[in-house]
Amino acid sequence: GSEDRSLRCPCVSLEKVKLACRKHTLRFMPYRRTFLTDPVYWTRHKPDDWAFQLEWREFRYQDAASPQYVDQLIQSDKPGVYLFYIRPDEVLYSFPRFAFYLGISNERGSNRPLRERLKDYLPSRIKSKKKRDNIDQMLQMYYGVLWVAYALVSHPSEELMELEEKLHGFIYPCYARRDYPVDIKTQQKRFGVI
Repeated sequence: GSEDRSLRCPCVSLEKVKLACRKHTLRFMPYRRTFLTDPVYWTRHKPDDWAFQLEWREFRYQDAASPQYVDQLIQSDKPGVYLFYIRPDEVLYSFPRFAFYLGISNERGSNRPLRERLKDYLPSRIKSKKKRDNIDQMLQMYYGVLWVAYALVSHPSEELMELEEKLHGFIYPCYARRDYPVDIKTQQKRFGVI
């Protein structure tokens, strides 16, 4: 070989270095995510003021082992909005933190309480549900560091659906596949993101 032997440790073979690089690449690839960080979209899709007044709560996804846990946590029949995000146990000034998926209950006037919607994601139920591959992947890959933030909402279904669309444009959760504003959907299709 033409490689410069002075640039690597003499006790490590080139084959071991290549193997280590391959292992890191294999680990790196499934954990790559695409985020939109355009301040123009933040302004364009900023939710209504009432959304910033919501009282958010959270729980670690892996702690929600049963429907009873969710019932204890959320004792109201109100609809709401929820956000799956990841973060480590120890954070520095709230970082790192990444929004992965968001949704609402009471979609299209279903009157479905938030707690019932969140139960659909429980490990005990997810296997029996017809699921989307991207959500299943998120729940499996990030199980130990996945959190669910949620807020109860008293607004009508139409306003909740509008909030969901605006939050998709404002936060850009990387595992979401629908409910984005039209201008973002157009760009996603153009660049092959969805």
